Amino acid sequence: MKKLSKARFEKAAAFVQAQAREVDKRLFDFYFGKATAVAVLEALAAYQNEDGGFGHGIEPDFRLRASSPMATSVGLQYCVTMNAPANHPLIQKAMGYLVDTYDWEHHYWPATYKNVNDEPHAFWWHVDKLSPPTEIQWPNPSAEIVGYIHRYHSLVPADLLNQATRRAEANLNNSPIISGETPQKYNVMCWERAMSSLPGSLSTAVADAIRRTFAAYPSIQADTFEELGILALASHPDSILAHLAPDAIQQALDREIDNQAEDGGWWPGWHWGQYEDVWPIAQQEWAGKITVHTLHTLHTYGRIE
Repeated sequence: MKKLSKARFEKAAAFVQAQAREVDKRLFDFYFGKATAVAVLEALAAYQNEDGGFGHGIEPDFRLRASSPMATSVGLQYCVTMNAPANHPLIQKAMGYLVDTYDWEHHYWPATYKNVNDEPHAFWWHVDKLSPPTEIQWPNPSAEIVGYIHRYHSLVPADLLNQATRRAEANLNNSPIISGETPQKYNVMCWERAMSSLPGSLSTAVADAIRRTFAAYPSIQADTFEELGILALASHPDSILAHLAPDAIQQALDREIDNQAEDGGWWPGWHWGQYEDVWPIAQQEWAGKITVHTLHTLHTYGRIE
């Protein structure tokens, strides 16, 4: 079994400390026993706005300083990893923002708003018109956010929690697999992030839907999910996909070890196609974040010497 050597791990660690954002440096330190959750959350606070939402480019592919539900979901990913309690100020303010931004008429959270266009961003984040999502579009980010409002349900009005949950169940029941005839990998990821925070029966239904969705692929290989990467859907050995496609996971882990750049990092495989003066900043931020997550994934699978 191929493993990342100690020397290459140390080179990756040096890359993180030199290139990554402060929050990702602290996350690396947390994963490898050199920092506490408190340090990660303190660094994360720099991305939270007065309205409780997250912004300031915490999602590196759009640089919007103002809050958005999508950026707030990214902030909450860090919070959940740190097991932040409901009484933490970051959580209390973030949940207040999500309560305030829920679209009661159409039962969803917009990913972003038209102001995303006012600052540098990847072309796929451009918003021409704010409109309710289709059934296929709904889970990203609303399914993930439903997970967060259940995790921190004491901070959420019961009527919102109930309505959003019914909408999530309706989306899940709309098709035998997640998001229709063609599996949607990013929607699967959003449901998977929500799963551990959902109540028992709904969590089980999500797990079953994820299994059916993976089964709908003719064959799952290391490159099946293209730019997302198979390990994004199987970041630890207890992941559903890790049990369904163990050979593909092992192949992907081998590839990740081989994909380490000469500078010690792992770099994004995509490009904005615009804002050429700002993209290198986002690219470096992504490299830091990807490197931290790659090292953690390799560690959880026992692939570091």
